[in-house]
Amino acid sequence: MATDVSEWPEDVYIGNTELEDLECYKAGGFHPTIIGDTFQGGRYRVVHKLGHGGYSTVWLARDQESDRYVALKILGAWEFGTSKEAGILHRLQSSDAPITGQEFIPRLLDHFTIEGPNGKHTCVVLEPAGCNLAAAKDCSVHRLFPVETARSIAAQVIMGLAFLHSRGICHGDLHLMNILLRGPNLNNLEPHELYKRFLLYKIPVERVDGAPIDEHAPRYGLEAMQIIMSADKLIDPIVTISDLGTSFDVATEPSPKLCTPPYFLPPEHYFKEQITLAADVWTLGVNLYEIMGTGILFFPSAPENMLADMIGALGPLPSRWWNIWEERGEFFEQDGSWKQDVVLRGFVRPLHDRMWNMGRGKTLETCEWDVQAGELQALEDLLRGMLTFDPAERRTAEQMMASEYFVKFAMPAWERQQERAKAQTALAQSDETVSTGPQDGSEI
Repeated sequence: MATDVSEWPEDVYIGNTELEDLECYKAGGFHPTIIGDTFQGGRYRVVHKLGHGGYSTVWLARDQESDRYVALKILGAWEFGTSKEAGILHRLQSSDAPITGQEFIPRLLDHFTIEGPNGKHTCVVLEPAGCNLAAAKDCSVHRLFPVETARSIAAQVIMGLAFLHSRGICHGDLHLMNILLRGPNLNNLEPHELYKRFLLYKIPVERVDGAPIDEHAPRYGLEAMQIIMSADKLIDPIVTISDLGTSFDVATEPSPKLCTPPYFLPPEHYFKEQITLAADVWTLGVNLYEIMGTGILFFPSAPENMLADMIGALGPLPSRWWNIWEERGEFFEQDGSWKQDVVLRGFVRPLHDRMWNMGRGKTLETCEWDVQAGELQALEDLLRGMLTFDPAERRTAEQMMASEYFVKFAMPAWERQQERAKAQTALAQSDETVSTGPQDGSEI
């Protein structure tokens, strides 16, 4: 059985950009799944598709035992015996009183093993979520969250990361596509009602050679549910830091190869230094800039260009990296000064200037942040501490929670959101009491 996807022959199936990599439907790959499939003795019945990644497919399933919808994540067979996600999620759950930040980590509902035509698969059952932050930005007009929404999201992801790190877990793949929004409550919808809101788009799976589809692949693919949550219309969101498939315990496990998209990779990755909790802090810093504004912090390009852009924003590299950086001559003169053509190409833009180019307004009069109260400067200070080149000098997640921006701007936004939620719950309960009347025989 193949275990390395890169070694598999290519072009067996006719690809489709709306689907997962169909070439993964081979021995050692994805489990062929279609609507109506059941698992765990019929307990979980697949009703729709939530999405896919490089390591798994994710399905909306009806839990017949609890009569609710769940997210069923089926890992590729090559992950069997090596994936630590279920174990980490179980470890992060506590039967004690809730811990700050724990509510922003997925709650493990169940996990089990199945065996199919492509091998053995680990299955993880979680609560279903909505779209990710990247998708929310992409489907909005200006790719901007409302200011109060952005503040609240910042507080939530910082608290969630602080909880992970307090347990010694490095996420290792923290980016906008792995930060999910809590979606609409679907539990009261029967499948036929669900399909009215989220249509089933079935796409036939076809082989390049025209041969019939065998047991290794599903007879059709399915487009994921389009749970549209536009960033510019998002009010009072709750986020979940998802996909802990590449997470690891920094105290007991060796430094892994990061699977994070290149744009978010910390500089220590380029210089092959040990990956620690500080890698998550850097990655979140890059993400926070995009969450808080409309643009991106660095130019996504070749690694040497990325490093140059980082230097242009944050200042010099540590000497141990500068001295071994083979490509530095492409950007710097012998005396360490920038080459003029590099300056003209826009690499030299200090972080302070990039803060004003977030899409929130470029003057004191137009800026959406509370500049007079120090919000923009506090946010810049937080990002600068998170994006310090030397991992040992980078702010910890705990220090981020003590920062001026978190304490003065982000956390109050989250607290205001919680107060609104409590008020709405109380109002709903009051309305229910009025509409149903007293239940104990008393009179109103």
